[in-house]
Amino acid sequence: MAKVMFDVLLPSTGRHYDFWVPEDMPMQQVSQLVAEAMQVAEPDYYEAAPDAALMYVPTGEIQEPSATAAEIGFTDGDAFVLV
Repeated sequence: MAKVMFDVLLPSTGRHYDFWVPEDMPMQQVSQLVAEAMQVAEPDYYEAAPDAALMYVPTGEIQEPSATAAEIGFTDGDAFVLV
């Protein structure tokens, strides 16, 4: 299974976290898993929400939820903000 590494910023802490993401996983599922992981890692600063999303830093856009990382063309090290 091919994977791509995302750099995710949690704004409430200013910290960055790396996540290996399967290229064939829909972005909605990626966002939810990242949100749940952040809640575990930073319980005092973040509570996962069902509408959590990853904003792509270079464009400021939230990607189509059903699209995969491979379909969009993300590569290792692409930066996101958890919103």
